[in-house]
Amino acid sequence: MDLDFWILKKLDEKKLLEDLKSYLNQFYYLKDAAFKFYTLLLELKSKEYPRSLKIEIRKEQRKIKTELAIVYSKYSNKQILLRVVSLENMMKFKVDAFLERKEIRDVFDIEFLFKRGVELDIEQNKLIKLLKLINSLTKKDYSVKLVLC
Repeated sequence: MDLDFWILKKLDEKKLLEDLKSYLNQFYYLKDAAFKFYTLLLELKSKEYPRSLKIEIRKEQRKIKTELAIVYSKYSNKQILLRVVSLENMMKFKVDAFLERKEIRDVFDIEFLFKRGVELDIEQNKLIKLLKLINSLTKKDYSVKLVLC
C-alpha cells in the first residue's frame, strides 16, 4: 500500500521529513525514511495491520487539480475527508511516470483508471509513444519482482 503526495508550496523539505519521522515514530515502526533526489520517502508498519505503508512525497511543485474524497480502509472503522489529486490529473501523472520510468506498475494504474471511465486526454504524439512502449513490454515485464529483505 502506498500514498503519494506533492508539495504545493515552498517549504523546508528536510525539516518536513524530520517532523514526519518524529510524529510517525510515536505510533508506528519506521522501516525507512529517506531524503531522495525527487522525493521524501517514508515506510512504516503497524502492529495492527499486516502490510507496510509507503508514503512518497514528491518535491516537484506542480499545479494540481484536486477534489475532496472520503478515504477509508476495510481494516478500520475510521473515515477521513481528504483533498486528493483529481482522477484526470492522476491519469496524466501515471502516463508521464510510465513514459519516464517504463515500469509496468504504471500501466496497471492507467488501466485501472481507464476502466473506471477516466479519459486518456493526452496529445497524439504522447499517445503513440505510450502505445509503442506498452506494446514493447515482454513476458518478463509481467513477472512478479521479488525483493529479498
